[in-house]
Amino acid sequence: MTKKLMMLSAMFAIAIASCTKPITTNPTGSGGTKGEKTGYKNDSTGKPPYDIEEGCGDTAAPVDCSGIYCTQEVRMLFLDVKNSAGTTVTLTSFHTEDMAGNKLPADLYGYDKWRDAYMVFNDSWVKGHEGTTKKVRFVGYVGSTKVVDEVYTIVTDCCHIEKTAGKDSVVLP
Repeated sequence: MTKKLMMLSAMFAIAIASCTKPITTNPTGSGGTKGEKTGYKNDSTGKPPYDIEEGCGDTAAPVDCSGIYCTQEVRMLFLDVKNSAGTTVTLTSFHTEDMAGNKLPADLYGYDKWRDAYMVFNDSWVKGHEGTTKKVRFVGYVGSTKVVDEVYTIVTDCCHIEKTAGKDSVVLP
């Protein structure tokens, strides 16, 4: 588990080391017009890998991130899930989803045993979503019963995410 967390941390650091979108030129024309510049290699849409369709809570403000240098800090949003005695509740399963109910990629959420808390969202979202506001829902189950259903509003600048709405902790009965 430690090795996996170290690898995940390294991956996040590499992903946010530069906050500008990669611009590649499509030399063959497959997936777009020959020589067309897209945000992602061999992607005719230019959409980021975690793009969510319109109507799912995304809003964008044009942001020019050229010349911006980001810190190596990786920001993550956490949720403490406790019972009335103050003990951490172990969820059987959990995930973060968009407002249409589509699960987001698993690298955006997880469980941090050192914090004893659930990671709801992290900076791996930034690339391709600079200048956006996104609503997401963190859902957790004990057995087949949904016990956590929390909505968060996330703002993304050129380098990091920031929570503008949503809880830091929940207490379950």
